[in-house]
Amino acid sequence: MLKQLLLFFVVLTCINVYGQDMPASTEMPESAYPWEFGLKLGGTSMGGDLNDNSFPLIDQISPAGGIYLRRRLGNVIALRLQLMYGFLQNNTDKADDAELTALDASIETTVFEPSLSFDIEPFFASRFNDDYTFKPGFSPYISAGVGYGLWGDDEAEYGAGTSAVQTDINTDIEDRADESGGLVIPVGVGLRYYFSPKSSLGLDYRFRFSSSDLIDGVSAAYGDPEENDQYAFLGLTYSVGFGARDADGDGVKDMEDACPTEAGPAATNGCPDSDGDGVADRDDECPNEAGVANLNGCPDGDSDGVADKDDDCPTEPGTAATNGCPDGDGDGVADKDDECPNEAGLASLNGCPDGDGDGVADKDDECPAEAGPAATNGCPDRDGDGIADKDDECPDEAGVAERNGCPVPNDRPENLEERIARYGQLLEGQDFQHIRIDSINGTIEIDRIYFPTDISSLNRPDRMVLEEIDRFLALDGASDFDIRFEGHADRRASDEYNQALSERRASSAMEYTADQEGAKAENLTMIGFGENQPVGNTLRENRVVIPVATEPTRMIELD
Repeated sequence: MLKQLLLFFVVLTCINVYGQDMPASTEMPESAYPWEFGLKLGGTSMGGDLNDNSFPLIDQISPAGGIYLRRRLGNVIALRLQLMYGFLQNNTDKADDAELTALDASIETTVFEPSLSFDIEPFFASRFNDDYTFKPGFSPYISAGVGYGLWGDDEAEYGAGTSAVQTDINTDIEDRADESGGLVIPVGVGLRYYFSPKSSLGLDYRFRFSSSDLIDGVSAAYGDPEENDQYAFLGLTYSVGFGARDADGDGVKDMEDACPTEAGPAATNGCPDSDGDGVADRDDECPNEAGVANLNGCPDGDSDGVADKDDDCPTEPGTAATNGCPDGDGDGVADKDDECPNEAGLASLNGCPDGDGDGVADKDDECPAEAGPAATNGCPDRDGDGIADKDDECPDEAGVAERNGCPVPNDRPENLEERIARYGQLLEGQDFQHIRIDSINGTIEIDRIYFPTDISSLNRPDRMVLEEIDRFLALDGASDFDIRFEGHADRRASDEYNQALSERRASSAMEYTADQEGAKAENLTMIGFGENQPVGNTLRENRVVIPVATEPTRMIELD
């Protein structure tokens, strides 16, 4: 029997592979195959009197197999008609009774069982995406129903034991000869894997509650007459769908019908085609006018490849670039809109050419060979003042027309007299002893700070100079001044030492000034010159820090 079932399984596989001709992307309803034929191969396990009616899971497995037919009743429930055949075996290996265990008895029989059950498969529809395209996946289910079991004759074997126990068991087996079958209630669980729209592999377990206590031939004589025998089928399933539906009755099966709920001809894959032009209404931009497929079902009266609904010149052949209108010079501007219809030009210039590429049509360009802006009629204007270079007396300076393109000055630098006068106003009323105006150079002059030999610290007179600098920087009008402290040293030490000494002197002056209230650190800088830039002829004249005040040149606005 097992060889015949295996052969049948191979034949069924070949039939199914041959039938898998539907592209994976084909749209289809979830129940495109309402019928399903399947095969189950596996084993049986029995619970009876010899092993104390233990719940049959995978104990004492014997070969079994069967076929089934399912009819889907929606996307959750299916009705299943099943025929199963298997061998049942029960022995005393796990019996609680010592006499049964010592007997080492084994009883074998067969069962043929037709049954009808409901399969509840809540995730069946999940094998399709929102657009009804198939996706492989697992789907669990539970099952319950009713069946009738036909038992074969029991055959008993004994390894050892008392003859009295054997006699009791044999008596039950003889009494069982008149009971060849009984009602069973199959319940079970399973898991299927759909690897194509019409095929699946699965694992199925179904337990049987029976109405008989004599399936294993043992009950009244030696067993438990109050508890009926049980058995279960466990196996692998393979199924294939058939009977493809045609829900809208248009002659195109749902699995091939792009519109399974709307009737339509086969030429449009089952979708409606109101104007009969061979383009389905859902793809037809003109569903009430017969047209051509390459224009999405819309007509083209002048046959220029532009649908009449988009054709600005529906009675004159043209190009798509010009919305179906003629274009004599082929520049992409329709003749009706082209100001230069016989010369290829630019759309931005209404079809006229622009030889120098400056955005001014040649017909309006005073300098057609030189690029220039529209403001100067296409002639160059280097300084961008709106006056063409050919008319501009100052072509590199933006100017005004009144000066033939030359600029009108609006300010000038402050002269020496004005600067000296401004400094006078700045220092007016200030009691500065160490800060004055240099009227020759027009600068602010500050007294120098002298240091003893090898000294960089400040004494009281030095600090008075620096405090005046602080008060000067705090004056209104002095915010643009910078003070640089230039340090010097005499030659009575090495270059390196004198350089460092001059930097310490300049730094001490700068830091003292920065610590005052009026000066800002960003306006103060320092530098040390060491012995390399003597500022006098005597040693004292070279042991000095010179505060130098500077400010940017002031500009005077013209009236």
